[in-house]
Amino acid sequence: MPNIKPVPPASELRKHVATVHVSGELSLLERKIVNVLLLNAFDELLSKKTHRLPVGILCTMLGFDSKNTDALKRALLKIMSTPISFDLLHEGGKSDWDASPLIGYAGIKNGVCSYEYSEWLAQKLANPDIYTLININVQRQFSGGYALALYENCLRFKRTGSTGWISVETWRRLLGADASMYDEFKHFSGEVIKKAVQEINQVSNIIVTPEYKREARRVVQIRFLVEDNPQRSVYDGSEDEDQRAIRESDAFKRLTALGIGDRLAISWIQQEPERALQTAIYVEERARKKQITGNPGGYARTVFEKGSSINNTSTPREDGRKKPEKEASRAKEIAGEEAADARVKRTSAAIKALSLDERRELAETYLADGGKGVTYQRESATFKDAIERTAYTAWLRATVSSRIEQA
Repeated sequence: MPNIKPVPPASELRKHVATVHVSGELSLLERKIVNVLLLNAFDELLSKKTHRLPVGILCTMLGFDSKNTDALKRALLKIMSTPISFDLLHEGGKSDWDASPLIGYAGIKNGVCSYEYSEWLAQKLANPDIYTLININVQRQFSGGYALALYENCLRFKRTGSTGWISVETWRRLLGADASMYDEFKHFSGEVIKKAVQEINQVSNIIVTPEYKREARRVVQIRFLVEDNPQRSVYDGSEDEDQRAIRESDAFKRLTALGIGDRLAISWIQQEPERALQTAIYVEERARKKQITGNPGGYARTVFEKGSSINNTSTPREDGRKKPEKEASRAKEIAGEEAADARVKRTSAAIKALSLDERRELAETYLADGGKGVTYQRESATFKDAIERTAYTAWLRATVSSRIEQA
């Protein structure tokens, strides 16, 4: 059996910018695989031809179902057929051009993924003159391929603060947004740029802000301003003592077991630790009794955010005379919860339909009423800080729900 080196789940990869600037479309899973394989091989790129990684460890680092090996194989085939170009952004004024497939060989046997880079590419990857540090723990948070691609392309500019002006056509190639529908800028902006920016700012260790340059009212270039996310420790694993303590808490373990994301669970516990724990206990009990028809995580969000009291007190077994009364009370409770769920859906739809001006008006009302908004951005009517954003979201939902009820 070959000597296989396990990889820690929160490691940083020095990734050559050419492998970031992939000309051609890679899916979210494919981009993640490229990074994990390179991280695993990095220290031995020049000393070993064939690199190996257990499929179980690979999938853990990807946040991927290890049983779905067919999808893994398809992704590896796509990676093998995707070339990288070493002059897409014309780094340093170079005029030479080189291209190579990302990996030259891949195979899965006895639960182990084996793969190889060409000798030429291994030399390039082992000694990157310009590189981006990719944190694998951050990578796992992404659910959109365009968002991860934009994140990688922006990350190396964090120190300079801006990507610089790059043509719309080049950005489309960098992000793999080559579908014909994106020939029209409003579709590229709405479906790719805006959604990618929103996800990066919510789940990563940087904040990006797009700016546009127009000629004759047509957008021809885009640049992204890049800065540290104030909540970066939540995303990249560089947690302080308080956050480590939260991760060790009973509330955090119970919430994440229900399907609540790490970032949201930490935010809840920081805001209202007792309510966070009571929410987890309440939803666990409802799930055990099979009284939740949907996703337990989604139900937990409804319970936590609607603001009503949570009663986790167990009721002693009652005699037969009280059973009909108990059943009637339970039916009334279920009907009330169904009505609450319906209100949540109406509220979500109403918030989604708000115009930018309406969002600004609501945010500024929140701030005027004493809400914390140090990181409020009027241009987008959003809050950079995750804790501020969560507190505002709870207020927004309550306000919009109240307006719906009064209408």
